[in-house]
Amino acid sequence: MIPEHQLRQIALFKELDSAELAKLGAVIQERRIPKGSYIVYEGDPGPSMMFLLEGKAKVNLVSPEGKEIVLANLDKGEFFGEISVLTGEDRSANVVATTDCRLLVFPADEFKRHVSQYPGLAFAMMKELALRLRASSEKIGDLVLYDVYRRVARTLKGLAKLVAVGDEEKLLIEERPTHQELANMVGTSREMVTRALKGLEEDGCIIIDNKRIEVRKMPI
Repeated sequence: MIPEHQLRQIALFKELDSAELAKLGAVIQERRIPKGSYIVYEGDPGPSMMFLLEGKAKVNLVSPEGKEIVLANLDKGEFFGEISVLTGEDRSANVVATTDCRLLVFPADEFKRHVSQYPGLAFAMMKELALRLRASSEKIGDLVLYDVYRRVARTLKGLAKLVAVGDEEKLLIEERPTHQELANMVGTSREMVTRALKGLEEDGCIIIDNKRIEVRKMPI
């Protein structure tokens, strides 16, 4: 039985009442996944949706030559696996734990039953899918319309979060990705990302401090 306070950490469940959450908690299971492990493999059957209770993960595809493309980065409270659950098809991408993770696993048949019973859950799902479609459209637009410099800038801005530092708030990436990881996110080479980061730093758009990046005014 998953307790209510844990379920409320999931954005999709925040607006549900206690009675609804109690029913969800009875059918959802918990799993722990170590850093670096595959949670989902492309092409596998998709019998469940999954929610990140703790940790971070990435959604990727890997070419036959071994080149990785990162489709999305997932944080605490987000979900994945919805495409297979809704379409009945196999998994469309891999999901890899980038930190140790705690997952909530929602069986597909139970998810469909609860969505049909609780309009609030269905609406929250539609809203989140619309936001993801918008993000995908923006990423495609970035690839078509922007050079690497601006694609890196937009990716960094998307990764950054407001953090209180003393008496002010700064837009920070507290665990900066490697140059190769950034290259996988924006669809370019590591060398091009290195040049773009150097240019952004010289232009005063970012400050790189050890493992952190402070994001300032971006050329986007």
